[in-house]
Amino acid sequence: MFPTMLFSLVLAFVAVVILFKAVRMVPQGYEWTVERFGRYTHTMSPGLHFLIPIVYGVGRKVNMMEQVLDVPSQEVITKDNAAVRVDGVVFFQVLDAAKAAYEVANLEVAMIALVQTNIRTVIGSMDLDESLSQREVINAQLLSVVREGQPHRNPRHPAAARPA
Repeated sequence: MFPTMLFSLVLAFVAVVILFKAVRMVPQGYEWTVERFGRYTHTMSPGLHFLIPIVYGVGRKVNMMEQVLDVPSQEVITKDNAAVRVDGVVFFQVLDAAKAAYEVANLEVAMIALVQTNIRTVIGSMDLDESLSQREVINAQLLSVVREGQPHRNPRHPAAARPA
């Protein structure tokens, strides 16, 4: 009697654990990637979802809301050899959770590096007077470069395949 009762309790406990692992609720503003035995299969949008435990699992939980990054200050040399200290703030929003989770190891560090590199390029191509008076031009050039994601460095980037 006792071994069957113990077995029944263990079986009931395992069933409850599997039930709780099967039901997933993704909060608003997030998307979760789903992996089948460690390989990406699809993305769960906000709401209630059911997964088969052991076979499927949650891979990454990606924040889809607009985020703010502080770009550290850096020395930039302008076209007329004047040294300028520049810093900034980047507002970004992830549009594709799978790409953000699996194509970049650390999205925030990559964004800061991309912006810092392009700040040096944009301000380095201007005179000191231009860089001080044409803030809108600098913002527009940085925005266009960041939106493109520098497709010339990655031939598999979707923007690289666009006809000119």
